Amino acid sequence: MFDLPVVVVKGQNSNLDFFDDVLIKFTNCLVYSGAVNALQALEDAPANVVIMETDVGEMTGIELAEAIRDIDEDRNHFTYIILIGAINPEQVRKDSFHLIIDAVTGTKRVDVMEHLALAGARISVQVNALRASNDSLQHLCNHLRKGQLLDPLTGLGNKEYAEQALNDTIRQVESRGGAACIVMISVHNYEAVKETYDESIARELVVNISERLQSLVRPLDVVTYFSPGLFALVLMQPNIEQCTAECYRRIFDGMRLKSYATRAGYQQVSIGMSVCAATADTGAPNHGNMIRIATKALDESVRTESITIHHIRPE
Repeated sequence: MFDLPVVVVKGQNSNLDFFDDVLIKFTNCLVYSGAVNALQALEDAPANVVIMETDVGEMTGIELAEAIRDIDEDRNHFTYIILIGAINPEQVRKDSFHLIIDAVTGTKRVDVMEHLALAGARISVQVNALRASNDSLQHLCNHLRKGQLLDPLTGLGNKEYAEQALNDTIRQVESRGGAACIVMISVHNYEAVKETYDESIARELVVNISERLQSLVRPLDVVTYFSPGLFALVLMQPNIEQCTAECYRRIFDGMRLKSYATRAGYQQVSIGMSVCAATADTGAPNHGNMIRIATKALDESVRTESITIHHIRPE
């Protein structure tokens, strides 16, 4: 009837013996005596529905249900759990009860157990199908995201593009000399703008800042939107001595000394700028290390209202 079985867990003095005739109607039904036997089976293979008594020998039905939920969580599965027997009203009022038990019925309602089990099996099949579909979509999104090099908001390159551009620059430095530079530029009040207004205003601000930044850089410099509120500028200099604060002052002041028009009015920005530069004197620089160094120094840049510079030099 269903891909996975309906499992029935009985206690030592079971009240479900007279339910055996109903079980015959299920083409795939497994009956276990005691919680331990049932758990061992469920760890090996999941079920659509588990029907259990309030007392299943080694533990209570609620404890068994909690153990099943733990197994389900590990394998990203949903089991519909039906509890049979008298339940303490105080237990039912607890939020945790409704997180682990899907249906409760008394032994006098065994005549409707078939319908409960069928409904539970349908729900289980649908939920697990949705989970599988969600996992597949998430995998596809991750795959597409890895292959996507453009940020949809600004039209600039994204984090992957910045890393790729920095690697390309490092290779050029290795073969031709010069210095590879990564300039991290943070909009430090990005989150504050989003909280004060809403995300649409923050996004509008980012677009305006990105347009301003592109107008301030050289044609061959690579401008990217690295992450929310954070830009990355990748460029190459003839030598590391030219990677100074004065070299980037025009960009820094051009961004932070300007207010930006949004639907919520003109917005002032708090800009941090940090530069990390490296040469190939000691071998190829590590792009991840350069990005970490530059990003880490942004708070200091905002605090001092200045550009922080770090040169990776031979030891």
